[in-house]
Amino acid sequence: MANDIRLKVTLVEPPRGYAFCLQRGKGGKSERLDYVEVDNGDIAFELTVTVRPGKASGAPDFGGPFVQGRPGERFFYVCVGRCSAIAEPHWIGRVKVPLRSITGPVVAPAMAEPQTVLAARYAASRPTGGPALASVPLLGEGWVLGKGGSVSV
Repeated sequence: MANDIRLKVTLVEPPRGYAFCLQRGKGGKSERLDYVEVDNGDIAFELTVTVRPGKASGAPDFGGPFVQGRPGERFFYVCVGRCSAIAEPHWIGRVKVPLRSITGPVVAPAMAEPQTVLAARYAASRPTGGPALASVPLLGEGWVLGKGGSVSV
């Protein structure tokens, strides 16, 4: 049986001069959703994913229009673009946000309570000052439970 859960990813200290958005869909049928230009401070995105039992391991598996990858290695993309005062962002890359650390004990309360959000954070800037791209490690404990708008990450 499949259930939907809400995810919230916070981009910690993203570099100024860049825009970020979620990617929905795959390959040539993908689209970038409304982007957010970095002004000052962290930014966050929320999305809904479908949870179903994994076929081989029994661990949760994820689906939906944002989810990419093979079972056991699912993720979603945050797209990164350079900002321009006169044009839409010039998209330069993506960040792969992993879902593999979301386990059954974390998913169960999120499915049981509609106000629950699973939240994670990642460092959105590289030490050189540019944006993080490719696969990123999650900060702290990874995906954690929160209620509504307040998330303890």
